[in-house]
Formats: sequence, structure tokens, C-alpha cells
Amino acid sequence: MKKIVFLLLSITLLWSCNKEEEAPERIQLVDPNNPTDPDPIGLNIDFSNWKVTLPVDIDSDGSPDEYSPSQLDNGAYRNLAALDGFMFDDTDEEGIIFYTQFDPNGATTANSSFPRTELRELINPSNSRDNWSLTDGGILKVRMQVLEASNNTGTGSLNKDRFMMAQIHGIIKPSDVSRLNLTSDAAPPLLKMQWRDGDLFAYKKTLNDESLSGDAIINKDNAVWGDISHNFGQVGYEPFDLEIRASSGRLQVTVNGQTHVFQDISLAKWPFDNYFKAGNYIQTSDPAGYSKVKMYSLEVTH
Repeated sequence: MKKIVFLLLSITLLWSCNKEEEAPERIQLVDPNNPTDPDPIGLNIDFSNWKVTLPVDIDSDGSPDEYSPSQLDNGAYRNLAALDGFMFDDTDEEGIIFYTQFDPNGATTANSSFPRTELRELINPSNSRDNWSLTDGGILKVRMQVLEASNNTGTGSLNKDRFMMAQIHGIIKPSDVSRLNLTSDAAPPLLKMQWRDGDLFAYKKTLNDESLSGDAIINKDNAVWGDISHNFGQVGYEPFDLEIRASSGRLQVTVNGQTHVFQDISLAKWPFDNYFKAGNYIQTSDPAGYSKVKMYSLEVTH
């Protein structure tokens, strides 16, 4: 009888130990509506130097609606109803969705006919006229993914509509605006990273006539500034890592470990200040055109 009791007791103890070993790990739940939570839903991009431009004009001021760094940072974007459907956390809690759809009644920026849901760097959050030169330099690191793209129904050979996912955009320096008595500080984008049927292209501005310099190149005239390009190949619908290193006379672009360097006289003569952009800037006027991209991380240093 004692042997039976001892055997039953041993089995009970062994079962209890195994049960303790197999107990599921406790998971601390985080409230996605509370931006004070540490690392809410596993993602916390620093937006302290970024504003976002949307493809709508809800306030009817004639320009696309924009929201400042203070309205985005520390998870504040999650509580901003105006961003619903444009910039929002993915359901897998690993990234932020940027969605853009062409709307004939929507809004575009003054120098474009295409819509965007796109971040714009502000090295001085209170003054968009403060920007950086190639001599100052800058590094953008971003991890992104294309989720969806509309079919291309316009002219050309592309199957899907194309869109920009990152840029270095130029801007005429305030001193040159004043000195030349210009009415606008608009300048061309120095670098555009464009998704085209799954390939990721880098387009860099270059002088059509490299003998030009000085005030003759302080404009965004297509007759002055053209494009040269490099195809990094297929990124498709998979996440990819992009790093852009800008310095005096040199651009180094790396996609998934593959690096291409632009270094020429046009970069050495580049007369503009600059700012980084990242997000979803579709290049279509088709009412059925849309694109959906995901941002996992974003980091800028100067």
C-alpha cells in the first residue's frame, strides 16, 4: 500500500513540475492609444523633425493639409483623426502604412500635379527655410515595403503605377531668393528613389550643360536640370533597406547592401540647400491610381 501511495505522489509531483515548465510566458499588453507607453505596439519612429503632407485639403486653404512634428511625435499621430486612411499603424504592429490615391478633387503641392502622403524633414521644426547643404551632409536610413500598387492604365510600358518612396529635395537658399528677387524658393529634387514594376530606381539631377554655373543654374528649369539613373533591381513587395549618404560632390546610395555612388561636376556645382523626404508620392493622374507602402524604421543624422 505504501508503495502505491509513494508512486501516486511521485506522479503528481512530476506532473506539477512539467505544468510549471510549460506555463506560457506572460505578455505585457500595451495600449496603442496611449503614446506614453514605452515603445507602443513595438514601433516608435522619431518624428521630432518631420512633418507630413496629405493628398487632401480639408481646411480649404488651397494647399495640401500638413501636420507638424509636434502633432506626429511620441505616438501623437495615432490620435490624429485627419490621418485616418493615409498614415496609420499596420495591423501587424510592425510598421506604419502610407496610403495615397489620386483624387481629381484632392490636393497637390504647388509644383506637382500628383498626390502624396509623404514626410518632409525639418531640421528646424519651426522654420522650413532652415535646411542643409551638401557640405553639411546628411544620412537617411529607412526600411520600407511596397504592399500594393494600382495597374497602370496610362501610356508607357509599366504594368503598375510608379511612385517615389524617398527623396533628397532641393530648395533655393533664402539668401539667393533675396539676392535674385525670386518669388519662389522651388528647386528640383536632387535624388528620387522610385518604385517601377518592382524595381527600385535612383534618379539624380544633372546639368544638361556642365559648363553652366552660378546664377544660371539656380532654378528648376528642365532645360537646365535633367536626370541620370541607376536601377538597383527588384525589391518587389518585400521589405528593403535604403541608405542615402549625401556629402559635398558625392551621393552614396545603398539598397539591401548594393551600393552605387554618384559623383560628378553637377553635384560639385549643386547650388541648393536640401531636405530628405520619405513616404508615398504616386506619379499618376488616373482616378483609379493608388499605392500603399509600409515604413518600418526611419533615421536621419547630420
